[in-house]
Amino acid sequence: MTTLFLAIGSLLTAVIISGTCYRLYKLSRLQTEKIASLQNQLSALCAGAVGTDERIIHFEQTLNKLKEYQNTISLDIPSQHSYDHAIRLARKGVDINQLIDNCNLSDEEAHLISRLHGGKDRTSNQELH
Repeated sequence: MTTLFLAIGSLLTAVIISGTCYRLYKLSRLQTEKIASLQNQLSALCAGAVGTDERIIHFEQTLNKLKEYQNTISLDIPSQHSYDHAIRLARKGVDINQLIDNCNLSDEEAHLISRLHGGKDRTSNQELH
């Protein structure tokens, strides 16, 4: 009879151990699937972040180009203050070369201002050009 109890006890222990092993196997498989899913999601997020970083870098480069272009334009175009100063000087009868040097005007701009706003030599200056 003790052998019968030992056999039944061994059988019950084997059933409990096999049931526990099966549950652990299922749990392990489920966790492996979740880990794979999370790795895929993380990869997708990283790929999206890389794309976003590249777009931000592209926008920053475009912004810097626009800033440089704007600075170039503002340096190329004389300010209204230069024209006002050139007109005052032309009314005082200042030479065209002085207008070019003092007001950073082109030759054509200095001649135009001199013709429109020049002082005493307007008629003789117009005959030369």
